[in-house]
Amino acid sequence: MHPSVRRALRGAHRYVGGWLPPRLLSRAYRDIPGRVHIDDQMLRSEAPEHLRHYVDDAHSAMLNIEESLNRLGRTFADVKACLDFGSGYGRVTRHLVARLSAPRVTACDVDRNALRFCAAEFGVKTVRSSRDVHLLRLSESYDLIFVGSVLTHVPALTGLALPGALARRGVLIFSTQGESCLDHLDWYGPTFARAEAAYRDEIERAGVCFLPYPGRIDYGVTIHARGYVEKAMSDRHHPVLRLLRFEERGWDAHQDVWSYGRL
Repeated sequence: MHPSVRRALRGAHRYVGGWLPPRLLSRAYRDIPGRVHIDDQMLRSEAPEHLRHYVDDAHSAMLNIEESLNRLGRTFADVKACLDFGSGYGRVTRHLVARLSAPRVTACDVDRNALRFCAAEFGVKTVRSSRDVHLLRLSESYDLIFVGSVLTHVPALTGLALPGALARRGVLIFSTQGESCLDHLDWYGPTFARAEAAYRDEIERAGVCFLPYPGRIDYGVTIHARGYVEKAMSDRHHPVLRLLRFEERGWDAHQDVWSYGRL
């Protein structure tokens, strides 16, 4: 599909997607379980390198999840309920379903159309999130909560109200953009590259810096210092949660990975 056609369909879907069959604008690709929706922003284009990155990124997430479960002496077989928070159109959800089965997986996102697609394509349960995670009400507890590339885009550690939904001996895994990301702010666009000094100053002062995308106030690029995350988690959740694993740039050689276990 030509990139210009792809962009046009994505734009149209944002306005009329709720009236279309949820799987209408999706297609299958080699090495990807399940179809991929055209509005899945994690697949930049159908170019081979972007398809490969889509696959590799999800595989990296699954390896991190497996290693984190192992640190608590658990495996996928022990996971009776899993929450994929910030699921989008299922970049990781599809692989969780392959390992766990659909009835054990819940996709959660603010995007209603993404949840419609995940339910139709993968058969998972869905929960629509609030932009304020403190307002989110979950009806069950989870042995595994995966929060991939969410705290990287919202104001400081908003998503860490979620541990209340974690079952005993459950594992919470989330990713952040660490200080190493200061060396390649141009990845996120010229607006953020020009803000390098502001990022460094604010992280030095406060340990975290969030700057919104142009035209937005609640969604942008957030960078957390390691010490800030460690202290925030300890202050809010000690002694209930214990740090199991920290892997700098552990997700696809980019985002830091944090894993906590509930005692």
